[in-house]
Amino acid sequence: MEVSLNISDRELEKSKPFKQNMEGKPKSKKRKWISIVLTLLLISALGVGIYSAYKGYKITKDIGFNFDPGQLIEKPKEPELKKDSTGKFTNVLLVGIDTREKTKLLNTDVLIVASYNYETKNIVMVSIPRDFEAQVNPDKYWFNKINSSYAVNEQKKEGSGLPQLERVVEGVTGMEIQYYAMIDFKGFVDLIDSVGGIYVNVENSFTDYKYPLGNGYQKVSFTSGPQLMDGDTALKYSRSRHSQQNGEGSDYARARRQQKVLTALKDVILTSETLLNPTKIMGMITAIQDNIKISEFTLDDIEAGVNILKELKDSTSESYSFVLDPMAGNKSLIAVQPTVAYSIAPIAGLGKYDNIHEYLDLVLANPKLYSENPSIYVYNAGLGSKEASEKTKELKLHFKYLNIVYKQTLYSDKEGIHVFSNKDAEFEYSVNQLSKYLKTENILKPEYITTKLNREDISILLGKEPIVVQDIQESTN
Repeated sequence: MEVSLNISDRELEKSKPFKQNMEGKPKSKKRKWISIVLTLLLISALGVGIYSAYKGYKITKDIGFNFDPGQLIEKPKEPELKKDSTGKFTNVLLVGIDTREKTKLLNTDVLIVASYNYETKNIVMVSIPRDFEAQVNPDKYWFNKINSSYAVNEQKKEGSGLPQLERVVEGVTGMEIQYYAMIDFKGFVDLIDSVGGIYVNVENSFTDYKYPLGNGYQKVSFTSGPQLMDGDTALKYSRSRHSQQNGEGSDYARARRQQKVLTALKDVILTSETLLNPTKIMGMITAIQDNIKISEFTLDDIEAGVNILKELKDSTSESYSFVLDPMAGNKSLIAVQPTVAYSIAPIAGLGKYDNIHEYLDLVLANPKLYSENPSIYVYNAGLGSKEASEKTKELKLHFKYLNIVYKQTLYSDKEGIHVFSNKDAEFEYSVNQLSKYLKTENILKPEYITTKLNREDISILLGKEPIVVQDIQESTN
């Protein structure tokens, strides 16, 4: 450890430990006294530094840090986080565990895979609702709610809960997971408090009269609009699921709120006030040290992670949120189980995840398109009914899992292809993606359309090929 004392020439002159007397001799007592003070200051600085380093090492070791002295030797290449087999993504499983008062529950009610794309610098979050049916025990072909997987395997063998949950989530999503982290509710609260709270834009107002409180319930309410949340408020916002207002009373709604909270936390951490503040960083580590379990990580992982955070801080990256609920993939992937109360499963059948894998591959490749997720209606405006129907099928194959529907014939004499949004300043990216595929620059509503048609988000009008008239100038000799 180095201790650097930066002292200017002027300060050095002022701090001379003695003055020479008329005979040029120092005042030895004063010199000795100042030397003692400087020695004590140096020892104090070293002591604080050594203690902080030890504390940081001790905490990180307890939560999964694997220290190898050989890592301190300078390496020729920049450290990197582990990546999936494509080399494009690092995927982290984020788990929130239910440890409410007066119960012995070990349900993992928050399951989010956060995927970082090294090419775009974007982050995609995929939530799996707690009621998703999966094979939670590898030794039995038996399906249960995925939130029980950790407890089932931890009871079989201590320490096996998280690794097995990781395998279950990989099977459902098809995403290779490189790291995992599990935090309990107390750690979640303390972590948010350690950074001074988070700013969350509450989308819908709602009240929940059945929010857990010990063996009973309490009332919690939220009003729409941006607000600063402390840890306890953020926890309530993330966990509430019994409201009867504005569609906020479900596991799917709270999964989306959980992702909003994580995005808000990420934004606070990426500010200079936090990212470049060792005191706050140490405060965050201290806040979660007794309430978190993390897969093993190394000094290289830490350095690589810090480098990514710095890149995110200065980039225009975006975060996207998806939930594997019955609405995902244009309602074609997951459905409520008719024989099991409050559970969902793949439409293809229990344990059959190929369609979900395909959907998530498309999501990772083009998250903005699938995040906008517009309803797209196609009309024949002159191309011909049969031809327009065939073109719609082609679109549905290329933009799989989007809501694309062939509606009807509107006109028989219009020319060209028009792709436009029916909502001002919305779905611009999707319109551009569709118009690019259809090779048209007409992205505004044509004048002959005076209504909102069937109130879809995006309309596509397929007219006949424009007749190109070329002027031919005959030259005479």
